[in-house]
Amino acid sequence: MQGHTKPTRRSKITALHDAARLARSALLERPELCLGGLFKQGRPVALVRALLAAGAKDLHVYSSPGAGYDVDLMIAAEAVEQVFIPGVTLENRLCPNFRSAVESGQVTAHALDALTVVGGLMASAHGVPFQPIDALRGSDVLKHNPLLREIDCPFSGRRIHAVGPIRPRVTFLHAQEADRWGNLRHLSTMVYADQLMARASDMVIASVDRIVPDEVILDDPSRVSVPSHYVDAVVAVPYGAHPTASFPHYAMDEDHIDAYADLGDAARAGDRAGLDAYIARHVTGPTTQEDYINAVGGADYFARLEAEARQE
Repeated sequence: MQGHTKPTRRSKITALHDAARLARSALLERPELCLGGLFKQGRPVALVRALLAAGAKDLHVYSSPGAGYDVDLMIAAEAVEQVFIPGVTLENRLCPNFRSAVESGQVTAHALDALTVVGGLMASAHGVPFQPIDALRGSDVLKHNPLLREIDCPFSGRRIHAVGPIRPRVTFLHAQEADRWGNLRHLSTMVYADQLMARASDMVIASVDRIVPDEVILDDPSRVSVPSHYVDAVVAVPYGAHPTASFPHYAMDEDHIDAYADLGDAARAGDRAGLDAYIARHVTGPTTQEDYINAVGGADYFARLEAEARQE
C-alpha cells in the first residue's frame, strides 16, 4: 500500500558474550532466570557459563522440574540467591555445591513441586492471573510452597489451590538447530518444558549446535519446536550443552560431571582450591567456545561424545 513501509526482518544471530551481556542487563531489572532442558539433557550450559563470566549475581533461578550441573555451577560461582526448582540433582549423586549453600543459608531453596512450576508457567503463557492446581491435597508441600494460594472455586465453591504466573525475565534454552531468524528445532524428543518457558518469558535466548539455511526450516516447518517470534537471540555454540547431552549430536559427559562433583565434595569438606581452579579453567578463563573445548580436552575428546551419541 502506498505510504506504508514494509517492515525489515532482523537476523537474531548473536555472539555468545553479547547474549550474556544482554541477559545480565535484563536480569538487573528482575533477577528471574529460567533454564531449559532436563537434568543432563539439553541444558543451556554455554549460556550459563557466559552469564557467570559476565558477573551475574543474586539470581532467582527457575527451570523445568529437574536441574543439576548448571544450577550447581551457578551456586559454586556464588551467583544465586534463591532456587525455585523441584529437583536439583546429578541423578547418580547429590549436587554438592547446592547442598552446601542451602545448608549454610547462602541460598534459599524453596519447597516446590513440578505442578507448581508448570502451572505458573502456564498462567504466564496464557496471560491469566492464576492456574488452578488441585492434585496436592493432603501433601505437606502445601505447608512450605511459597507460590501457592488457597482460593474458592467459582464453580463448585470448594477450596482449591492455585499458582500465580511465573514470568521469567530471561529464559535460556538449548536446541540442536535454528535458522538466522530464531526458529528452533529440537531434533530429539527431549523438548520438555522448553516450549512452555518460551511462551511464558519476557526474553528468550537460545544456544544451538548449528545454524541451518532458511530452506531447511521452510522445507519442513512442522519440525520447528519454538517459533522465532518467541526468540530474542540465537547463539551458535558448538557443544553448547556440554557436559549435558544434545542428542543426536553428542552424548552427556558423565566423566566430566563426576570429576566436577568430586571437586564440589572436596569444597564441601573444606578444600575449595580444586573447585576454584575448575571455575577459572572452564568458566572465567575461556574467552571463546574454542577455548572451552580445548580446556575440556580438544576436538578428539568431543569426537568420542559424538560417537557415543550415534551408538545410543
